[in-house]
Amino acid sequence: MNAIKNNRGDGKSSPKKHLIDHIYKFLTSIRFTIFLLSFIAIGSLFGTFIKQKASVEEYLSIYSENTYNIIRLLGLDDTYHSPWFFTLIILFAANLIICTLGRFIRFVRSERDVKLPDENTLTNMEMHFQIQGKDSVEAIKKLKKRYHSIHEEEKGIVLEKGALSRYGVLTIHASIIVILLGSFIGLIFGYKGFMMLKKGEVRDQITIRGDNIKERPLGFALRCKDFKASFYPGGEPKDYVSTVEVIENGNIVLEKDIRVNDPLNYKGIHVYQASYGSTPSFLFNIGGENVILRERDTYKKNDLILMVARFEGMIHDFGPGVLIAYLEKGEPKTLWFLKDVERLREKDIQGTHIRLEDIRDELYTGLEVSKDPGVWIVWIGFAFILVGLYMNFFIYHRKVFIRKASNGIIVAGVASKNREALKEEFERLKKHYGNQS
Repeated sequence: MNAIKNNRGDGKSSPKKHLIDHIYKFLTSIRFTIFLLSFIAIGSLFGTFIKQKASVEEYLSIYSENTYNIIRLLGLDDTYHSPWFFTLIILFAANLIICTLGRFIRFVRSERDVKLPDENTLTNMEMHFQIQGKDSVEAIKKLKKRYHSIHEEEKGIVLEKGALSRYGVLTIHASIIVILLGSFIGLIFGYKGFMMLKKGEVRDQITIRGDNIKERPLGFALRCKDFKASFYPGGEPKDYVSTVEVIENGNIVLEKDIRVNDPLNYKGIHVYQASYGSTPSFLFNIGGENVILRERDTYKKNDLILMVARFEGMIHDFGPGVLIAYLEKGEPKTLWFLKDVERLREKDIQGTHIRLEDIRDELYTGLEVSKDPGVWIVWIGFAFILVGLYMNFFIYHRKVFIRKASNGIIVAGVASKNREALKEEFERLKKHYGNQS
């Protein structure tokens, strides 16, 4: 950035302007870029190795309380949404945009300011030769077919080939900016949650983990039509498949078997098979009616209201039992039903005979649900990176200068990359026309 004379007109820049110049140069320097990339990489490592958005209990089961406090203080439990990580990404994007624009402007100016070097400069170039007589006309025609003329004047021509390679780095820079944009959109507007579904259960909300666990509506419902798990002889899971129906406006619009690495995709929302587990269910006979209840389920019929308040696998060596809560004359009461003690399996509550028939383990499927609206922008960015890499590594920029001399023409050339190929081309031309300098 050019210094601007101060108001006194003494030719010296003001201290304030001088400071701004230094800050600008630092913010657009490669040193600052490396600094930002280093901290982004370190932050990403923390975000990879430290479990993100887990519950306090999960963190305290892994780390000490002091370590957990440090993790919370630095926002490492949600690294990619932390203010410091956002700041690093924004600074990196600004650094990249400013540098890219600066480099693009320099390219445009250099292309506009093309000059034919003088004779002395051309003869001092590493790759040059002279052609005399009528062979020079033929050589110029041949070179003009191979190269693109970018400047012509009375004394000569400037030819160019592979100028696109000069924009390879700019394309890569622009691609990274596009990827950052897509990532930002994903971080701000995307989400990731989970859902547990028992066979036959319908849910239209997912649970978002974090400091405050919350429910998020999907805009449609998922029903677990079936769930199957198979195991190896050693008991390790072999495969587990959820047959899920997508229900929208009361209609089944899609059905799919969800396996690991074979998710359900609907309206930009991806549903992955993530886990599975089991939960007890309780078969009661209530007044002659068989009813399946699970923990926290409530049964209501007429004035009878029951709730499964608690389940214990073993109660004082009497086997598994279920604690039922109910109201009697407005007063809350509880009563244990023990599966293995016949006299404690049944009881009359408010004149209704209730019997615990069975306790079963019921499988449920664990589904991870995510949405990332910026993923397509990220993919476009990666596609541009490939284009930029091709431009940068497989297209070679060369310039050839042809200048009239007293006894013919001088041909000289420069190449920013793959100079050996240009040397070979010049050797062929020199050999063909037979007039060497």
